[in-house]
Amino acid sequence: MVEMLIVLSAFLMLSLTSTFLFSPHKDMLEKDLFFSQLKSDLLYSQQYAISHQETITVHIMPENNYYYIRGTDYAAPYLAQRHYSSEIKLKKGTMNLLFHYMPDGNIDSFGSLYVTAGSKKYKLMIQIGKGRFYVLEE
Repeated sequence: MVEMLIVLSAFLMLSLTSTFLFSPHKDMLEKDLFFSQLKSDLLYSQQYAISHQETITVHIMPENNYYYIRGTDYAAPYLAQRHYSSEIKLKKGTMNLLFHYMPDGNIDSFGSLYVTAGSKKYKLMIQIGKGRFYVLEE
């Protein structure tokens, strides 16, 4: 009986240790997934706007950890609906959280959005012109 308690306590210690070791990796993976998915969705919406010659709306709702992409006609289906981790906080910078890709691929506004993932802060910069963007770690 004592041997079984020792083995179970050793197993419990190993389990708890591995949980604490993998927690930072989980935050990093959530951040990488968010930026990868957002990048793909923004590029897709730009290409869709060009190929279908229509205006595409991107609306980010940080209070719900959610964003969607659709045409400006509200009867149109969603091109993408994404929920992201509650560990990621998105905040308005110099750019609104509702913007459009025009039929020529240009974006109607430009500026920055602030993203906090865990203890790290990032600035998502969307440039004027062809809707290019990049992420800076602050």
